[in-house]
Amino acid sequence: MRRLGPPSLLCAAFLLSACRSHPTEPPPTPAPAPESSAASTPGYIRFTGLSLSLLEPVPPERCRWVRLGLEGVRAELFTFDGACERAELAWSHDGSKGAVLLSPHSEAPERAWVVDFASGQGVELALPRPGDTTDLGFDAEGHPIALVSPGMPQEPTQPAVARAFLHDGEGWRLLESKETAYEGEGAGSHVLDATRMLGPTTTLLGPEALPVTREVERGSMDMAALGNAVPSKRSGDNGEWGVAPTASGPLFSWKTYAEEPTSCMPLRWYEGAKLAEPERLALPADACFQLYVRDDVLLVSSAGSARVYDLKQHKRLASADKVLKTRFWPGPRLGPTARTSPP
Repeated sequence: MRRLGPPSLLCAAFLLSACRSHPTEPPPTPAPAPESSAASTPGYIRFTGLSLSLLEPVPPERCRWVRLGLEGVRAELFTFDGACERAELAWSHDGSKGAVLLSPHSEAPERAWVVDFASGQGVELALPRPGDTTDLGFDAEGHPIALVSPGMPQEPTQPAVARAFLHDGEGWRLLESKETAYEGEGAGSHVLDATRMLGPTTTLLGPEALPVTREVERGSMDMAALGNAVPSKRSGDNGEWGVAPTASGPLFSWKTYAEEPTSCMPLRWYEGAKLAEPERLALPADACFQLYVRDDVLLVSSAGSARVYDLKQHKRLASADKVLKTRFWPGPRLGPTARTSPP
């Protein structure tokens, strides 16, 4: 269901890569299964400012895809069966539609849907190789593309082959195949050129992800300041202090040796000459997160919470709890084959 919400509703919601081609390989036969699920109130909601994409768990085991605008607009885009933790999201280049890829779990099969944002319609899509799809996204024309991992070898000498399939409206056809590795560096389906064809997707961090690029040098003024601010955290003790530079100053976080993403609590930035925690961060002491930056706005996205900050003013703009996979809502990628987003 979609609905417009006043600013008070937003507040309430927030608190809560030499390749070998195999052109003769026969493509799989399944076609999409048109099993629709519609929003009760179709219609495109206008977002005039910065907005977020997030997933909200719906008990007992359903998940709702939501778009939240910082100016007070909320759109409930699509609700599907399955846990939010198992879902990855994708957007078309023009921003008019999205996709949900739900990984298999226990007795629950892998599933996928294509969602039209303007109409509120979600159509289930039969996948080319059920159980082995690692990414689902769109090419520039808006056709679904599925990246398929090699899976486990039936024989030790069997080469690992990653494949990409394109859905042209009639069914899936083989787009690309390359030899890869079953495990280790360079393994899996991201060796495929088709990866670079995809629009935004939560399986790839994207250009707005802010990496922790280096460790804080021992003996530096920054390390001394961190020691004063967080005396319980010392580099070498199951982790290191890392720094992510921004146009408004450095962000310091704890880099553990076992966690992904590698940015974990504590999170600190300079307030004058001293280091302080961002305003009302309120994340658990063991929380890990990914940082994203757009237009001097910082998003701290953890498994369960999201915080949004003005980097220049060091002010909290928004907060969300009991949410997953929070990202900035992508803008349309305009080009010769891309269309503008619906009004």
